[in-house]
Amino acid sequence: MKSNILANRLADITGMAYAGQSLNIAELAEKYQVSTKTIRRNFNRLCAILERCPETGNYLLSVSARSQYNEQDLVRLINDLGLKKALPLKAAQFLRSFISDSTSDCYHFQEQPLEADFISSLYRVFETAIKNRRSVSFLYKDKSRTVSPYLMVYSRGSWYLAAISEGTLKTFSLARIKFVCVQKDHFDYDSSVVEKIKEQDTIWFGQPIFNVTIEVSRDVAFYFERKALLPKQKIIEKRQDGSLVISSSAWSYKQIAPIVQYWIPNIRVLSPCELDTYIRKNFTSWLDQAGCETESEVL
Repeated sequence: MKSNILANRLADITGMAYAGQSLNIAELAEKYQVSTKTIRRNFNRLCAILERCPETGNYLLSVSARSQYNEQDLVRLINDLGLKKALPLKAAQFLRSFISDSTSDCYHFQEQPLEADFISSLYRVFETAIKNRRSVSFLYKDKSRTVSPYLMVYSRGSWYLAAISEGTLKTFSLARIKFVCVQKDHFDYDSSVVEKIKEQDTIWFGQPIFNVTIEVSRDVAFYFERKALLPKQKIIEKRQDGSLVISSSAWSYKQIAPIVQYWIPNIRVLSPCELDTYIRKNFTSWLDQAGCETESEVL
């Protein structure tokens, strides 16, 4: 029984230290209803991660421990990755309980595997080029390219290189880049390019934006209300029959068409007409191809 109480108290103190709290012996003794000598003995057990602040006399997480794990840094990283809303609790609270294994067996994170094979060989090369403002050349879609790299961008499960190519900001899928070579010459760095990349939530740079209006039936409306499935999605009307009218903005038909095609027949494009025609042509082409394959099987 006493060992369990001690273990829980040590775990609690460790959690507070990693959360960046300043630990006062007298306050902890009062909190846990033990003597100050007991708290000092607890601190001695935790000497590998705690250090005394000479100015206040309180104890803090040691510098060496902070370099291994800092809760505030992880919370900041979660926010930067856009995962804050995905966690069931506040980020710090969730991390604290999850890492201590008190709740880890209650959650399962299911995600498609990342394109990891090429990252290990490419990301260091591009890091060096970006930091040193050096041009890079590579083979992409069987064509030789020389670009000025600015950022590696993670978008929808894939990594891209955002770079200036022939005077235009473009993105290149890292999975399709081959034979990378960092050039000796430096390029003229433009900080506004980085701002432009970060202010957009798409990889479709250098293309004019267009607006889309879509009707969603009540049978699948829940999925679009729960999560924005379309780029820059906004629900502009909720009809009495449960259907929705949604607006979206995109830079390419390829951003919209696959999503609409997935939800057909419960979704249709109201505008622009050109996008609706593009999607219909996709289906006609698919049906023609499927018909030819079926006919060849019969013969």
